[in-house]
Amino acid sequence: MTLFFHLVWMLCALGAVVFAAASARDRRRAVGFGGGLIAGFVMARPGPPDPALVGSLAVGAVAIFLFRPRYADLAAMLGGSVAGLFTAVLQAQGFPFLSTPFVVVTLSGVSAWLARSRPTFAPERLVDEGLLAIGALGILALTLPSILDGWQTAVALAATSSRQASVTLPLWTVAFIVGCLSVGGVYSAWSRR
Repeated sequence: MTLFFHLVWMLCALGAVVFAAASARDRRRAVGFGGGLIAGFVMARPGPPDPALVGSLAVGAVAIFLFRPRYADLAAMLGGSVAGLFTAVLQAQGFPFLSTPFVVVTLSGVSAWLARSRPTFAPERLVDEGLLAIGALGILALTLPSILDGWQTAVALAATSSRQASVTLPLWTVAFIVGCLSVGGVYSAWSRR
């Protein structure tokens, strides 16, 4: 199990609970969440889903929920697809193929039922904080694979280098830096007189 697997696991599990609670109080949002859940079941393939796919769906849903609430039906559908992709994560952990949709539906259903029947279960402020946490995890899932690939490439290039390259700065770079610092110092001294 890699770091990406655990990141996608947290993103999908948290998304199943928070997006269900955010969609529960409005009938159109609940229908959108259900449609997205079915789409997520269909998109799920054996093995863990791509972190970039899950991250982009989650970030899109969070952005729409928080910044364009009139399109919350679409956000609920995107959130439902994140929850539906949780089935692939559970299957990668060894859950039987036919039981994973029931686990996800039960988890999301309990969250939606509690949000609808008990207003103190998921007040709007708590849902917004959950959405922000999902957004942060989604951005991490989008960017972390590329950052780590670049880092591994840099390490591989450094390891294959047969000689140490001398690090010298071109003269124009040194002159530019000294000039910028000088202009900043002169401006600072002039503005304090």
